Amino acid sequence: MVKKLWQQHSFIILILVLALGLRLPQLNGSFWLDEAAQALESSRPWSQQLDISGDFQPPLIHLILFFAIKISSSEWWLRLVGALIPGLITIWATYEAGRILINKKTGLLASLLLATSSFHIFYSQELRPYSLPAMLAVLSWLYLIKATKKKKFSKSNWIGYTLTSLLGLFSSYLYPFLWLSQIIWLSCYHRRFWREIITSSGLIILGFLPWIPKFFQQIMVGEGLRQELPGWESVVSISQLKSPSLVIGKFIFGVINIELNQFFISISVILFLLCLYLIYLNHKLLKKKKFLNKIKLLIFWLVIPLTSAWIISFFIPVIRPKRVLYLLPAMYLLFSSLISISSNNKSKHLATIFISILLALNLSGTLQYHLNPNYQRENWKALYQNIATKYPASETVLLFSYPAPFSPWRWYDQINFPVITTGKLYIKNVAQLSLKIKSVSDYQYVLLFDYLRDLTDPDDQLRSELWSLGFHEINTLDYPNIGFVRVFSKNKPTAQLQL
Repeated sequence: MVKKLWQQHSFIILILVLALGLRLPQLNGSFWLDEAAQALESSRPWSQQLDISGDFQPPLIHLILFFAIKISSSEWWLRLVGALIPGLITIWATYEAGRILINKKTGLLASLLLATSSFHIFYSQELRPYSLPAMLAVLSWLYLIKATKKKKFSKSNWIGYTLTSLLGLFSSYLYPFLWLSQIIWLSCYHRRFWREIITSSGLIILGFLPWIPKFFQQIMVGEGLRQELPGWESVVSISQLKSPSLVIGKFIFGVINIELNQFFISISVILFLLCLYLIYLNHKLLKKKKFLNKIKLLIFWLVIPLTSAWIISFFIPVIRPKRVLYLLPAMYLLFSSLISISSNNKSKHLATIFISILLALNLSGTLQYHLNPNYQRENWKALYQNIATKYPASETVLLFSYPAPFSPWRWYDQINFPVITTGKLYIKNVAQLSLKIKSVSDYQYVLLFDYLRDLTDPDDQLRSELWSLGFHEINTLDYPNIGFVRVFSKNKPTAQLQL
């Protein structure tokens, strides 16, 4: 039985093993701000698990991690449950979708691209709801593909589609855009399933209705945050004109920083022209109704959610590449289907060049992610260990320009360092700032975090206040993506400032 299983599925098994190997490094790395906040929220009692008005996400990931954290609170375990396993299932489901919809080669190519994508690898290690909705999206499409292939909505496919769609709505607020694409596609090409779809949609809506009041509460909190903290909107959203191209750019180039330079422009133009030329060489096959309808499904999957999310973002800034990770399998399936049909005719050399470029970009981005700290997550764990080693807790106070200590610090601080916070998101809203932080004078060392202070303290008032209290800046701790932690002391520095 094992031998037969290997003979039938050896390639996808090898791809999944490769995917796992590429996702193990960094899995036990430090939580960054949002991950630590997620872990802290999931650590609360069950009665507080739905109290997430400050997190503009549905509750599914919170509930899953609530149970996972009962077993272990280590980074690798929580990421395994909340991100890595969903990521691996997404790769398998993408293979199945391509195999059933087009052919086995399409499924294998798409799953290989997904397995090696630095963008997918990064979010298969992120303790946030990005990998989870991507898994549910592919599974829901897989149930629809199976139903349309057999021209019959079996009970198992109907239940699977309804359940994954409902869970999808509870996993991401951008999931409804994908659900919309499925409804439109079925309405256009498979009206025979109207009873099943209406029944399924009714159950999905009824299942999600109890969460609607919480959803509006989260919107209100988000609007209040944007008003209280000038500049916050630019952090959580991107330019409307750039957002669709940035999504596609991140899907293709991965985690590396995309710049408008000769390299990125050249690669983009080459891929675009190759894609157009392969379409031209295969236009006769692409025009065939049976094959065209399959390609239309992938286009609906990719284009409708991206377009509708982009339109909504003019009113609520929701679109970012990571939030539409569930569209990445559709893009790879489109590319793979084109490569697959081209590999059997005179355009096979161009198809080889196309897939080689995509794989080279994926592997290059993956190497940079694993080797370059600037592309990795904020290393709060190492920062905490450094501070705990150098500065005694009895003589040191930490100063945050924020309502509370940052979540990664709270997660990793086992010594319980004394902390002082401004209590507000914006420094100019703090009444009697000097009085608020005056108690720092009781300590020998003050550690001021620059993290987010360009937003919360744009005029650098806290440094000025510390100077006025007689403190001297004697050192800085610098960590990638966290920035400076400025060390102040009552004693004047006796040597040059260490950077």
